[in-house]
Amino acid sequence: MIETPEQYEKAEEAVAKLKGFLLAARRTHTADAYRTLSAPILRELQERERDILVYLSRSPEMLAGS
Repeated sequence: MIETPEQYEKAEEAVAKLKGFLLAARRTHTADAYRTLSAPILRELQERERDILVYLSRSPEMLAGS
């Protein structure tokens, strides 16, 4: 769970790196290989993006009360 602006920034950076990796892998792998490679990474992206959305949906007051 993201609770601080620093954690948010790190999560955004991680998402960008994962997306960059997937974009590069799409160009260098066959469709089957990419599908196998990307599945766990896409799940990780979904989890990280969900955490980011949860963080952004909370007001600073809500975060301070956690």
